[in-house]
Amino acid sequence: MNRERLRRIRNCQSDDWYPALVVRPLTILVMLVIADWRFLTPNVLTTIANVAKIAAVALLLPDERTLTLWAVVILQLGVLFDHLDGTMARYRGASSTFGSFYDKVSDAVLWFPTVVAIGWIGYQRTGDAVPVVLAASSAYALLMTGYMKWLNEAETRKATGPSPAAPAPAAPPERSGRDWALWFGKSMLQVYRFEEMDLYFWVGLLLVLDELEILLWGMAVTQTLRLVVMLGRRAAEARTLDRKRRQA
Repeated sequence: MNRERLRRIRNCQSDDWYPALVVRPLTILVMLVIADWRFLTPNVLTTIANVAKIAAVALLLPDERTLTLWAVVILQLGVLFDHLDGTMARYRGASSTFGSFYDKVSDAVLWFPTVVAIGWIGYQRTGDAVPVVLAASSAYALLMTGYMKWLNEAETRKATGPSPAAPAPAAPPERSGRDWALWFGKSMLQVYRFEEMDLYFWVGLLLVLDELEILLWGMAVTQTLRLVVMLGRRAAEARTLDRKRRQA
């Protein structure tokens, strides 16, 4: 194995629970095969991820058990390709403004129909609108959390000025056996955070278990709580930026 090639492929370290422990390792394994396939550009990989997620939604809607299981598999493939695009861009030094825009907007746009499809299934089963409301609420809360993140990023750049150059790809982590064990334990503790990419794991698991009510209530409650926490955090960060401007 070419160690330098592997080092370039391992160009990012996820902090969230599901990506760090499952999706990133799979991404590295797939990249070992496809990294130099020139026709697979980062934007092509983003498009494949989008098609997979749309296909998963289409398979969910009939609420047929076999199709639902296939939807779970295809949705997880969409998550994998969603990680491959950024890894490929960093590996080839081909990051672009459009690619970043395309990736982030795709994530925001396609999460909503995925969750609402689950809410619709709940409505079809019960005749109750609550599942749809829970689905829409969780999707809205997640979208607002992301919006506040990038709004804060934009305000920070306005206050500090644009970066002089694009950052270099992160060096892959070099850890001893003990370091890896500590990292694994720390990553496992992140399960409570219910970050955006972690939700794909819970969606897949609870769809397989056919626990729609737990899934919908879980997403609505966790994402609403995260939104409330982020409102306070981002407001504090905005006030800090204001103080720095006044002192400048």
